[in-house]
Amino acid sequence: MTAEQDARFRLDLANKLLVRAQDELARNNWREAAFFARGAIENAAKAIVACFGAIPRSHEPSALLTSVVDDPRFPTQLVATAQALSPRLLGYGMAEHLILSYGDERNHIDPWTLVTAQHADESVATATEILEFARTTVGAMLP
Repeated sequence: MTAEQDARFRLDLANKLLVRAQDELARNNWREAAFFARGAIENAAKAIVACFGAIPRSHEPSALLTSVVDDPRFPTQLVATAQALSPRLLGYGMAEHLILSYGDERNHIDPWTLVTAQHADESVATATEILEFARTTVGAMLP
């Protein structure tokens, strides 16, 4: 698979997951909205990384984005936005994936109990923002 194919594949996955997250949010299914939004966030970050080479096996979108921002090929006009967005992605890594999948196993609290409307709203908003940024970045890298 070429870098362009991989990037476009990840953008397509992120878009489909975001659409699903938005649909679940509209249905007040908070856990599902947050779950699909987290997947969209991860795949959007991976779409950006794909422009620079192989995508590492990682569920940490912040680390993925940070790993390519210093690359001299990264579009200079997008560096400040990437640097501002990266810390916001810290909450959407493996720990969030585990919470959304299994809940709080230590205290036996399922994910549906843990995820609030605010959590779901914020997750979908972040997914929307990173996906738009990923589209812009991939477009700049692979016109």
